[in-house]
Amino acid sequence: MTDVLWNKLTAEAATLGQSKSFWEVTGISFDTRKINKGDLFIALPGKRDGHDFVKAAFDYGAAAAMVTKIPKGFNENDNLLVVDDVMKALVRMAKTARNESKAIFIGITGTSGKTSTKDMGGLIFNRYGKTHLSEKSYNNILGCSLTLATIPKDTEYALVEIGTNSLGEIEELSHIVKPDHIIITDVSIGHIEGLKSLDNIVEEKASICSGQKQKGTAIIPSGIEKFSQLKAKVEAFGPKLISVGEDEVSDVRISDTEVLNNAVTSKILDLKQNLWNISLKTAGKHYMKNAAALLALVFSLKLNPSKAIFALESWSPLAGRGQVLEIEVKYSNYKISIYLIDESYNANPGSVKSSLETLASIYSNRKGKYKYNRKIAVLGDMLELGFFEVEEHVNISRFARLDKIDKIYCVGSRMRKLYDVLPSLKQGFWTETAEEMQHILVNNLKDGDIVMIKGSFSIGMNTIVNKLKNT
Repeated sequence: MTDVLWNKLTAEAATLGQSKSFWEVTGISFDTRKINKGDLFIALPGKRDGHDFVKAAFDYGAAAAMVTKIPKGFNENDNLLVVDDVMKALVRMAKTARNESKAIFIGITGTSGKTSTKDMGGLIFNRYGKTHLSEKSYNNILGCSLTLATIPKDTEYALVEIGTNSLGEIEELSHIVKPDHIIITDVSIGHIEGLKSLDNIVEEKASICSGQKQKGTAIIPSGIEKFSQLKAKVEAFGPKLISVGEDEVSDVRISDTEVLNNAVTSKILDLKQNLWNISLKTAGKHYMKNAAALLALVFSLKLNPSKAIFALESWSPLAGRGQVLEIEVKYSNYKISIYLIDESYNANPGSVKSSLETLASIYSNRKGKYKYNRKIAVLGDMLELGFFEVEEHVNISRFARLDKIDKIYCVGSRMRKLYDVLPSLKQGFWTETAEEMQHILVNNLKDGDIVMIKGSFSIGMNTIVNKLKNT
């Protein structure tokens, strides 16, 4: 039986709202398409006013609804919690739940790697106690508030993903989440249109420590351009700092990383100079940094590392985040097999570089199965780069291991800048849209090709993935 999270009395106290009838809820949702029986539906304002969907929410099983006004067809005796502002009321619920929880809270931020680290962390900390974590990539004020407001009373570990598009957002969220410990996965150019500069990004990521409880741990990446600056900013907040990376200065060091087929192995040297062997079911070497950051926290908390390592062996990337599939692409009278690296969920300069590194490394030891084994990158526009937009797209052409990649196909007006400076032998095709690329790509593949697809979410690179899977 699902535990009750809120009832009329506790919700009234948290939100300062009023309800005329008694009710209990076991979850919270703002989307009628994803309502679970027993949820509290929150009628958020916007282009599609949530108040217009309250009836649908009840039809789908909601136990109550939080509103600013009584919707048409309802009266004050229905299971309605009337508040002054739905979003502000949800934040109040989040703060109340956080203050009442006895769980250890882990805040996770970074330009890239947040969701994968959070998902890995969920598997790890479930080995030590009941664990609650953010859904999907819910990392803004709405997502963080939902994560906190739905935390079960007996939770022992909570992992909260914290993101940003503008200056000051992470600090605000940090004071709501109040993390006991934090992990910063990466600091590089991303959302720079809103954050303006890499220095501002460092400031923004470090501010996750502003709401951190005293004597907590902060895990930071060592192999980044602004490491010294990030370290100084984080240390100023006062946590115990642990750096993680391949650099010799790292407190927790990654070494001997190898990619063989669809697996990455590394050795992790911990704070006490113990050496641990790690294996992940992915071709992405960059995921090892996320795993090592979590292990660094496990070491710091004096938990049994063997449990964490065993949990990591069961993790694999989600669709759009580095999942590797061997698929058959069918033509009118024959079919071919290709390897598909699905990185279509999102893109920024750092994550594109990591994905190209994955492509350059993958299956490097697999020989003889296919005639070709070409490595093909299909890259869509990177968004929110502002003034740096042209420079960062052109910079991809300077990727150190470009010689290991056979062809680069480009989608979007920004990626045209890259396509035009590529060596002619590297050029595949350029199209304005992902829909156009679907047909061109399918007709130019060969048996044994390894195809990596990457781009910002709104460019629709996932449609190319779907086309390949369903052709």
